This record gives sequence, C-alpha cells and structure tokens, in this order.
Amino acid sequence: MGGAMKKAGVEPKRNYSSKTIKILFALSGNQCAIPECNEPVIALQTEKSDAMVVGQIAHIYAISDDGPRGKKGMTEKDLNQVSNLILLCPTHHVKIDGQYETYPAIMLIDWKTRHEKKYGDSLSRSISGVGAAELEVAARALIAPKPAGHAISFAAIPPQQKIDRNRLGAATSMLLSMGAAKSAEVEHVMIQAAQLDSQFPERLSAGFASRYQEAKSRGLSGDEIFNELYEAAGGGGSDKLREAAGLCIIAHLFIICDIFEK
Repeated sequence: MGGAMKKAGVEPKRNYSSKTIKILFALSGNQCAIPECNEPVIALQTEKSDAMVVGQIAHIYAISDDGPRGKKGMTEKDLNQVSNLILLCPTHHVKIDGQYETYPAIMLIDWKTRHEKKYGDSLSRSISGVGAAELEVAARALIAPKPAGHAISFAAIPPQQKIDRNRLGAATSMLLSMGAAKSAEVEHVMIQAAQLDSQFPERLSAGFASRYQEAKSRGLSGDEIFNELYEAAGGGGSDKLREAAGLCIIAHLFIICDIFEK
C-alpha cells in the first residue's frame, strides 16, 4: 500500500489526479480551510467574466523532505493524496509555508478535518432526502451484467477494521459513516429489486468488486479507489441527490462485502 519509497536524490513531484482535485474542491465548501477565513476558492462568474479558481493546493507535509513541514519516509503517492492536501486562499498559502514553524502539520490536519465536516453537514442534508428511486439509479450505475464467477463473502467485518487496514483518510471515513446511515434503505431496495431480478444483489456486488479490482490493478489504493467508486455511483456529482445516493450504495457495500483488504 502507498507505493514505492522516494529514491535518494530524486525530487518528488506535485502530481494530483483529476479525482483528487475534484474531491478536494468538493470538500472545501468553496472556502479557504483556515478558520475565520471566508475567502472563496472559486470566484463566482460575473456579468463580464467567467468563474475563476483562485484557491491554491497546499501540502500539509511538504512535497520535499526539507520543505515546510517536511516529513521523511513518505512516498510521493502519499504526499499527493487528498489526506495530505489542504485548499487555501493565496494569502494563507503563502503564510503557512512562509511561517511553517507557527503552522505545524498537526494544526493544519485539525483545521482540515473541522473544515471538511462543514461539507459533511451539507451532504447529510442531501442524504436525508434520498429515497428508493435515487438509490436504485445509483445501484444500477454499478451493476455488472452477471454475477461474479467467484463467491463474494457477505460476512460482517467491522468497518473501522477495514478503514484502518486500507489506510483510508479522515474525509473518506467521514463520508462512509454518513452514507452508512441509509444502509437499511439500501438493503430494502436490493430486496425489492431482487423480486424482479433474482440476481440483482449479486450483480451489484460483482460490479462493485469488478471496479475495485480494476482500480487496484492500476496501482490505486485506499482513498483513490474510494474516489473512483464514489464518482461512478454518484454520477460525477452533477446532481446532489444522486451523489448522496451513490455514497449510500458505496457505504452499504463497503460494510457487507468482502471488498477492500481486511
């Protein structure tokens, strides 16, 4: 997990995937993560100008060992994960790196966690409005043409054990916890769908497993895999109810299926 270690003398690169950037901005609530700062990270469109990204991505632990808050032993991949990135206004980005002794990593992690919970409050409201119709649409986005050729275990595994084993970050853990609130409703939708298609639950699980294995074969892990599954089930985030329904599906399958390492 986490990729190869940085090679001696090789400067790691800032290398964010499109999905990493997408979820980072989504979790920002369009606001700098520094407490009391109300500066937006995306300036809204005006009559004469298009919307503009003004926020900047900062590393909590520096991309370089000798940079601000440098931490030896981290891989390039870990350094560029959502969990190590924080979205700031330009002024605060310059400030936290220029006065990094005043802004240690533990402080930035705490600010990031608290800031992202604001997004969670908004998503929770969307989840409360999710019904059977939205859940079924999200489920069908993941369904496979046929059940898996091998058995998928439905034995209960403590979710926290999976989270720890797969080194899922605080943001992913928060999202899974919120989505799990609708687990009973997801189960009901699966039972109802199975009355018309007896293989629906197995094909849904197979689709989830197939996407997981495909992402893993590309060298992805943990939060990266979760982000791919979340985007697939959530329809890319264009509809808030659909996005919330997708999260509920993913959280339910995360709990009941023998997927992700355990």
